[in-house]
Amino acid sequence: MSNREHTLTIEMLKELDALYDETVIMGVLGRRSTRWGTLVQELREIRRLVEAGVIVKIEGTPTVLNTWESFYAWAHGRYHALEDGYDSWIGDDR
Repeated sequence: MSNREHTLTIEMLKELDALYDETVIMGVLGRRSTRWGTLVQELREIRRLVEAGVIVKIEGTPTVLNTWESFYAWAHGRYHALEDGYDSWIGDDR
């Protein structure tokens, strides 16, 4: 296990949240984001840090991401619509 740490800053978290919140009306498909692809890529980078043994801390919170499970619980809890509303997911490396 590595002792390396990375802090996900409040500013970065706001950027990720803004990507998640930006949606457009897609007729019968409901709301769909035009920027979720960027969000998925950013989340994959955080996941890769965790998988590499880097401890990821969320600034201003007690949240620590140090396993795939803790990362997934955090990401799915915060960005839950991604799993059903976007074609690729944070666990994919395609």
